[in-house]
Amino acid sequence: MAKSRHSRLRRAGLARAREAAGLTQEAFATRAGVEVSTVVRWESGCTTPLPGRRPQIARALGVGLQDLERLLTPEVPQQPYATGWEGADDGRLAAIAGVREEVAKLTAEYDARPATGLVIQAAGLLGRVEALRAGANGTSGDARTLDPPRLSQLSVTGAAGAPLPTASDTAPGLAPAAGTALGPALGPALGPALGPALGLAPGSAPGFALSPAPGTPMRWRRDLDVAEAEAALLVGRLLWDAAGRRDSAAAQEFFDRAARRAGQAGDSVLHVTATLRSGFVGLYGGDPRSGVRKCVQAAVIAAPVSEALFALARLHAAEGHALLGHAAECDRALTTARGAMAAISPDDPAPGVCPPRAYQRLSGSAHLALGRHGEARVALTEAAIRYEPGKVLAVVLGHLALACLGEGDTEAALRHVRTAIEMAEATWSVGALAVACRAGREIVRAPGARRSEAMEVVDQLLAVLAA
Repeated sequence: MAKSRHSRLRRAGLARAREAAGLTQEAFATRAGVEVSTVVRWESGCTTPLPGRRPQIARALGVGLQDLERLLTPEVPQQPYATGWEGADDGRLAAIAGVREEVAKLTAEYDARPATGLVIQAAGLLGRVEALRAGANGTSGDARTLDPPRLSQLSVTGAAGAPLPTASDTAPGLAPAAGTALGPALGPALGPALGPALGLAPGSAPGFALSPAPGTPMRWRRDLDVAEAEAALLVGRLLWDAAGRRDSAAAQEFFDRAARRAGQAGDSVLHVTATLRSGFVGLYGGDPRSGVRKCVQAAVIAAPVSEALFALARLHAAEGHALLGHAAECDRALTTARGAMAAISPDDPAPGVCPPRAYQRLSGSAHLALGRHGEARVALTEAAIRYEPGKVLAVVLGHLALACLGEGDTEAALRHVRTAIEMAEATWSVGALAVACRAGREIVRAPGARRSEAMEVVDQLLAVLAA
């Protein structure tokens, strides 16, 4: 049976961070300017790097000094959060829990509904979190009091920071307009929608302070940060999907925001998830180098916490290396991921995030990007058997069609791409539709394809796109 991560080497996280950076102990020692034996002693916990050496170590691993300090520090039990505000919370903790429950419900619906139908609801939930944060700041005495009756009197501010793209760039049918808490990206329909969601008077638009006041009790700060991270993560996913995965600026902003809040809350699982989502924008949005960097960062965060999350981050890093044509780095990342998956213990905080089907799906995608069509077909066929109908299976089938085309099996490719298009249409999956379009183009160009069947696929794709 695999041992718990915390029962192993004192600095297993440092070793995992080195593996996440794709470095052997010898390569790491060279970059850090020390002997291999010194690296072994660091990772075993026998010695600690001197302060003057740490900037060079951080550069070698591609992490910040703060992350390095965390990797070098032994795990200590967390102190209980201060409760604070006893007898005067007016149900705010319950309100935060309610928002988180609604975010979870919308996230569950996301697999079966178009993003444009959920984005206004998700934005409303994020606005409610911000209203609760504004109320918490007012209670602390470090910001002006913002009780619910006065929220409708506040001026408009942009909660997301930098201006976002117009709604016409992100969601068809929504004209650009300003005056919502999340900026113009979500369109004029969001303004009226946010009011009832937050309990505001018609025509009013809230402005919120985003940073918790210094005096805010730890428990409140953590609950608020986690709620905001979950809501921002969902909004980012919906915007990315609604934009057809073309306009990445808005989604990236919300993913980064979710990662910051999750890091502040100390929620490592959520922090890794948000960082990986940020990496997906690069991997699937045309900037695989940026995507690989984010995936490596996610692996470093996960290293001292969860074998499952570490394995998932390494799998996506392998996919990014494959997109860049770096076969050796891809294979090394896949091997590391396999080893981490074998070591997942029952007390892992996220045991189910990297099941065997995820390895088959992502390794198949990586093999496909490297032109290893036979290996890709085997892995993707196994993955397709294990997934239920939905957005993920639609993507798998699209990739499987491409693998079959690479082997010259046009008949199987046609069968898989037709199913992928039907599933993408049923679930409104932009990612699956993009893969299906790519497969459709390849089928039209394939020398062995019958023109009538190829044109049927094209017509099927055009009908879905028109809808």
